[in-house]
Amino acid sequence: MTATRARAVEAPAWRQVDAVVRAQRAYGAGHCWLELDVPAGFASPRPGQFVQLLQPPGAGPTLLPRPMSVAAVSARRGGLTIGFLYAPIGAGTHALARLGPGDRVELLGPLGRGFPLERDGLPVLLAGGRGVAPLLFAAAELAVAGRRAEFLFGARDAAHLVGLDDARAMLRRLGGRLHLCTDDGSRGARGHVVALLDRVAPRFAAPPVLHACGPHAMLREVANWAIGHDCEAWLAMESVMACGTGVCRGCPLPRAAAASAAFPADAPSLLGNRDYAMCCTEGPVFEARALDWTRVH
Repeated sequence: MTATRARAVEAPAWRQVDAVVRAQRAYGAGHCWLELDVPAGFASPRPGQFVQLLQPPGAGPTLLPRPMSVAAVSARRGGLTIGFLYAPIGAGTHALARLGPGDRVELLGPLGRGFPLERDGLPVLLAGGRGVAPLLFAAAELAVAGRRAEFLFGARDAAHLVGLDDARAMLRRLGGRLHLCTDDGSRGARGHVVALLDRVAPRFAAPPVLHACGPHAMLREVANWAIGHDCEAWLAMESVMACGTGVCRGCPLPRAAAASAAFPADAPSLLGNRDYAMCCTEGPVFEARALDWTRVH
């Protein structure tokens, strides 16, 4: 198993469009589900990719767009409908939570690199809290490809298993298997999602390929587990992505030593440098061995 795995540099396919709110609803534990209609010509995002959302000038309190992980995509006549799961925390997301059907936002995307779901092995999806959103999207894409996934979903307590009913219904339709855990034992096994992984992994029918989304502390544990078990782990990271295209250089993540040594001298300028990767253009999904986890916060 090599220390790093190169990912091909793809020509950017993003564009900026006006999107219209189709629906917005409460999704439990203080979260919201937002659906936007985007016009024809907008490339369909892949699981793990993100977009930048910005309300028109004067319509909201923020100047910078908000990066939003894509949770669902469906085709419709004249374009796509894209779904997002988020928690209103700051001024920007509280402004998004006030949007209703017919309101407009500017949308830039799709951005970044998503989960490489085509990798050989058993797809194992690990979600922490609202990290479930892109992994439900991933499960749906795997089902289209005729591949079954193991789905591990953890949270601090039962109330924070956001969208659990939707997850259970989707996996029942897709033929995947759902494993639950909570820190307090109020639903599923007691403990965190990596302890659950350790418990169920011996029953996997094939070598696992991990795809994870959640807090960085959880992703660090997933990375360590994967490295210790000599398997791949693809992790959706978060950082301060003001532009989303590599221009502002505001989202660096520390490279592992082997990844630094392998960084090509002629890399495109919108990527990072030998010491730091740009989360928005080289990620947000990274293989575990690409990052220096002692310096990831």
